[in-house]
Amino acid sequence: MATSRELIGSDRPRGRNEILCRELDDGFILYDMEKNKVHSLNPAAAFIWESLDGTRTLEEIAESLRNFPGAAGDTLFDDVRRAVQTFQEEGLLMSAADSSDLRAT
Repeated sequence: MATSRELIGSDRPRGRNEILCRELDDGFILYDMEKNKVHSLNPAAAFIWESLDGTRTLEEIAESLRNFPGAAGDTLFDDVRRAVQTFQEEGLLMSAADSSDLRAT
């Protein structure tokens, strides 16, 4: 079975700098300026997105999500992993190499 790092490309994923997150009346959106594409997020997914700063592991993000209203304790890690995989599939995350370059500077 593949590890989270293998699936996501980094053990501490980071969102691309060109992605804007904005709160709306009924949720949140991510706007990919490079692709001119909008992604709708529920509040929990927006919390996960905001946590993808390159310093936290998925486990740490899941633990911090534990205090989020309506969060279900037994599935938090899987929920975080699925959200991050979706962000990766949509091209919203930095590559592992780009993230490593930022940490090295």
